[in-house]
Amino acid sequence: MVERVKTIHELEIYRSQPFPSQEAQYEGFESIFTYIIQKGDAETINDFILLESKPFILSHDYNMKLLQYLMNQEPYFKDNLKECLAVLYLVIGHCYYFSLDFEKAKNYYKIASSYALQFENYSVLSIAMNNYTAAQKDVLPSDVLWQLSKLPAVFFKMGSEYDERYFITRFIAHIEISLQLNKVQYAESLYNNYFTGCEVEKDSRIDLHIRVLRGKIHYQKGEYETAIELLHEVLIVCMNLKRNKDLVQECYTFITDSYKMLNEDSISREMEQFHALFYRKIETDKRYMEKYIKAAYDNEYEQDEHFLSPLSRFKLAGKCLLSNVENDGHTLVLVDCKILTCEEESISEILHLINDEMMKAMKQEIITSTRIDASTIGYIIQLSEQETDELCAKVFAKIREQYPRNGSVLEAIYFASVNNKENNLANYQKCLDLAYAYIYYELYK
Repeated sequence: MVERVKTIHELEIYRSQPFPSQEAQYEGFESIFTYIIQKGDAETINDFILLESKPFILSHDYNMKLLQYLMNQEPYFKDNLKECLAVLYLVIGHCYYFSLDFEKAKNYYKIASSYALQFENYSVLSIAMNNYTAAQKDVLPSDVLWQLSKLPAVFFKMGSEYDERYFITRFIAHIEISLQLNKVQYAESLYNNYFTGCEVEKDSRIDLHIRVLRGKIHYQKGEYETAIELLHEVLIVCMNLKRNKDLVQECYTFITDSYKMLNEDSISREMEQFHALFYRKIETDKRYMEKYIKAAYDNEYEQDEHFLSPLSRFKLAGKCLLSNVENDGHTLVLVDCKILTCEEESISEILHLINDEMMKAMKQEIITSTRIDASTIGYIIQLSEQETDELCAKVFAKIREQYPRNGSVLEAIYFASVNNKENNLANYQKCLDLAYAYIYYELYK
């Protein structure tokens, strides 16, 4: 009992201190984690892993670091803390889920469910089952899966009185699957019953997910302008926080699809009703999304000989290279230029200059390059994101010597790099989507 009181005291100190950085917080997390494992109190360990890992699960910089740390603890847990394995595997599943590796996430959620049932940890069983169904993003849902998504409520009722914080996520997953099955009226009714007036921390993961859900409901009802407005707001918050990559991609995808469903006149009529500042942002959204959609089908610049590959071959290389997350991975780079409207004929000259400087800076590391559209070029580079960013910054500095920020035709250079290994994205299209989302965010910095 004395040991437990001492442990609780140490935890209170950890939870109450203001950390100067997330790096310092993570170091504190590992330190106190080691301490409580040595004390061996299962209840304390389970609570700590569930509650204190959340900031790192959602962090772009610490998700994989936390995952590796927890994987390193697995042998010790198997030998000494079997009653904590359900929570350990659950959080490992979360790490994979929020880094968009849904297959591995599902695998660990299944393992967590098995241990949770064995040790009668019904709240963890509920969460694991809930997230398993939520991770079925690439699987066509069925009515059987829809019925299964209701089950965690049963296990929730068998859990403790402190499990209410997980109740909302169960309904989110069930509504998501309902929408995939086009049960829109049912989904909206459930949403209104449980989330209207629901008090959650503003811009928390739950708050943002609920708002995305509302945007998706409007999208499926054909209310595309409202969906764009709601999802745009969430997207900017997520990008500012540098978290929730899965929500970033969902927002980006549904905004893009919403614009596909609208024609120019309907957008203009609806947008005129919005606040002037938001209207300007929406117009930029529309132009950029149209650019993104066009790039998927347009071969106008297929044979620009200044680059190493035509677009079709670049895509094939991307699908091959970016599907491999072994070793250090590869980095997909997009460079997009904004030119004064009256000087658009100069865009090719500027893109070719950028490419020349890129080749000088990292010729040995550039595997392939292409012109994606009128103002965008792409590269696949065998470097980390940080190394790529540093070299690209030097390239752009040289470009600015010839085309200064003020007084030249080059208004802006938008740039994004996505390393498939670092982001755990074993898919060319997902890397491309995230790169476009980063550039999209740059428009509003």
